[in-house]
Amino acid sequence: MKTSSVRFWTQNIQHWWRARQNPDATGAPRVSELLDSRSLATVFQPMVDLRTGSVMGHEALIRTPRSVGDWSYEDLLAAAKEQHFQKQFELGCLELAIEHFLADQPKGQLFVNISAYTLVQLHESGGTDTLLQVLRKHKLQPKRMGLDITGYTRIPSITTLVEAVQPLRAAGMAIALDDFKVSDNSMRVWTKLLPSIVKVAARWTRNVDTVTENSAMFHSLVRLTQNHDCVLLAKSVESEAELRALRKLGVDLAQGYFLGSPAQDPISSLNLRARGVLTEVAF
Repeated sequence: MKTSSVRFWTQNIQHWWRARQNPDATGAPRVSELLDSRSLATVFQPMVDLRTGSVMGHEALIRTPRSVGDWSYEDLLAAAKEQHFQKQFELGCLELAIEHFLADQPKGQLFVNISAYTLVQLHESGGTDTLLQVLRKHKLQPKRMGLDITGYTRIPSITTLVEAVQPLRAAGMAIALDDFKVSDNSMRVWTKLLPSIVKVAARWTRNVDTVTENSAMFHSLVRLTQNHDCVLLAKSVESEAELRALRKLGVDLAQGYFLGSPAQDPISSLNLRARGVLTEVAF
């Protein structure tokens, strides 16, 4: 059994009986306690290059312990905001993801979720270098790190977000817009921030092989990425037909259950079913 797997199960057993997560007055777990007790786990979902079939990196996803019941990561993030602990919570999850990722010495890039709000908060408090300090601490080169930025349409100033990202991009980090939705606000952020990756929201991937509106949208976005010197990633690919359609449309990258489920250990090669689709004779 891999070291990371042993670690995962040992920690979950410990956290199950420790039950240190005392809820606050609203019934939400204390997110600071979850971080201090190292109760959160990390899983990794592969991001696949549709042109070569290679695994170019992984997105880290946070999983909550059984001791907090049905609370998801998104629920905990909302609780952290209420508890005035959002920035610390996101940075703690980011460092946890790095630790678990490096335990297996995988190849490729690690992408982590971070909100535009936290990036702006770090910038305005003069703490943008905090992220780079975390990487230096764990000896992870910035070029192997990607930031999946969320909540970018809800911040008051796109200019401030651009300023917050600039030193991270200059250090070599990849910048991605997560869950991109086709809207005026999203397009405005894209043209100002100039990300290296645009990760399209799952609703557009769903049934892209049969829904004309979805395939037309991807066709337009592929052309836009070519004009803006970035790549397009389709999220939540769940079928052979969707993968085949996305490849035909010229989408660069994809992730989803058909390509690989979130797992405790990063993978180095694509599963046979997806590889079979991507190695077919070119359309």
